[in-house]
Amino acid sequence: MAATIAEVATRAGVSTATVSRVLSGTANALPATRDRVLAAVRELDYRPSAVARALKRRETRTLGLLVTDIGNPFYPLVARAVEAAAHALGYGIVLANGGGDPERELSHIELLLERRVDGIVVASSRMTPRHAERLRRAPVPVVLVDAEANAGLTSVTTAHRHGTRMAAAHLVDLGHARIGYLGVPGVYGASGPRRDGARDALRGHGTLVEAACDGSVDGADASVDALVEAGVTGIVSYNDLVAIGVLRGLRRLGRSVPGEISVVGFDDVEMAAWADPPLTTVRQPVDALGRWAVERVVRTLVEGAALPVERMRLEPTLVVRGSTAPAA
Repeated sequence: MAATIAEVATRAGVSTATVSRVLSGTANALPATRDRVLAAVRELDYRPSAVARALKRRETRTLGLLVTDIGNPFYPLVARAVEAAAHALGYGIVLANGGGDPERELSHIELLLERRVDGIVVASSRMTPRHAERLRRAPVPVVLVDAEANAGLTSVTTAHRHGTRMAAAHLVDLGHARIGYLGVPGVYGASGPRRDGARDALRGHGTLVEAACDGSVDGADASVDALVEAGVTGIVSYNDLVAIGVLRGLRRLGRSVPGEISVVGFDDVEMAAWADPPLTTVRQPVDALGRWAVERVVRTLVEGAALPVERMRLEPTLVVRGSTAPAA
C-alpha cells in the first residue's frame, strides 16, 4: 500500500503541515528538518497525491477529449494529434468515446467535468443542439474539432467546401464531364459544404449526378449502382470510408478503377494509401487541427478570461494516387 503523508511525518518526527511545506517549497525549514523529511520520503517511497495537488492548485493539467464517432478512422487520427499537442504543453488527456449515441455523449461531458478537466476538446462530425447548449454552459474552455454547425462555440475545421471543389476539379481536369457525388445525410455537419464544393466545380464544366448513402462502407457499396447506371466516369465521395465502399461496389459490378471510373475520397485516413488501387483523396490537416484546438484551450486557461468565439478553417490538400486517371 502506498505511504501516506502522515506516515512520512511520523518517520521524520514532524507534523504533516511541515512535510507539506517542505515538499511544496512554500516555506523555509531548518536544514536538519528538511533532510529528515526528504529522507523519510525516500525510505517510504512516498508519492504526493496528484488529485490533492490538483484540488489545491485548482487545476489538473488534463484536458478532456470527447470523440463522438470513433468508428470513423479519421477520428483516431484527431485523437492522436490532440494528445501529442497536449503532451507538448504539459497536459494529459482523458479520452471519452461517445459511440454515436447522443445520450452517452452527454453523460461523458458530465463525467469529464466531474473529473475536473481544465478544458474539453470535442471531435465531432455531428453536433446536436443539446450538446452545444451543455458545452456553452461548461465552466471550462471548450473547442470543437471538425464540427461545422454554428453552435456558438469556438471551433476549428477543414475548409470542406474547398476540399471537394478541388476533388471534383481534379476529375474535370482529367477530362471527366459526367461526375457522381456520393454524399451522406444532413446530420453530418460537413455534408452540405462538401456537396456544395462538388457543385461549384461542375458548374459550367459538366454534369454532377448526386446520390446519398448512410456513410458506411456497405451503404456506399449499395449506392454505387445508381451512379454507374447514370453513366458517370468519376465519383467524388463524402469521405474515405465512403470511397472504399465505392471501390468495392465498382469491383462487384465489374468496373475497373481508374480504367473506366475514377474515384476520389476525403480525409486521407491511413487505409486510403492501402486501398486497391491507392485512393486519391483530399487530406485534412489533422495535426494542425489538433494543435490549434489544444493551443486555443490552453491560451484561454493562461489568460484567465473568456476569449471571443472563433471559427477557424484550415486548408486541405489534394493527394493524387492510383484511383484517378484521364477519362476513357
